[in-house]
Amino acid sequence: MAEIKSTLDIIMERTKNLTMTDKEKASFKRKEAEGKVKGWIQKYQDGIVELDTLRSEFTKEITDYPDARQIFKAQLLDCLRLTGDNGRILRLFEDILGINTNPIKNTIQSLKQEMEILRMERMAAVRDDLRGKKIFGSSVVPNPDRDGYLQGSIHKAESELRKRLKFLEG
Repeated sequence: MAEIKSTLDIIMERTKNLTMTDKEKASFKRKEAEGKVKGWIQKYQDGIVELDTLRSEFTKEITDYPDARQIFKAQLLDCLRLTGDNGRILRLFEDILGINTNPIKNTIQSLKQEMEILRMERMAAVRDDLRGKKIFGSSVVPNPDRDGYLQGSIHKAESELRKRLKFLEG
């Protein structure tokens, strides 16, 4: 009678002579580090992990995988937004990476001002458009946040933010 093998046994038999190349190992190690870093940042943003805990985990990872610092920095840059509070992310830049956040804050503030000007212009344009359709009065208040054009502009501005902060990745 034939022996019944588990799926794991079959996989182990077929892969016992396979080995990973150095490039594959490095790629696997990088993906693993990226996953850890994303998890740390998300837990910190959610308030599940304190700064000291994250710092100790980061220090351990840096000793095992020196590229973790660059990965951490890149992930933090991806978390920056023009809308919302960047305080916790900026604190990680300062406390974990030791990076002066003033250039980041200035860049964000500059883009926020540009977006506010665009928002006001769009509000005026929508108001004029409504007035042209004979819709006007004190109770008519355009909502620029629902404007597709403005939302697209916000996405473009966040892309611009990443371009302007590219110098930090090096």
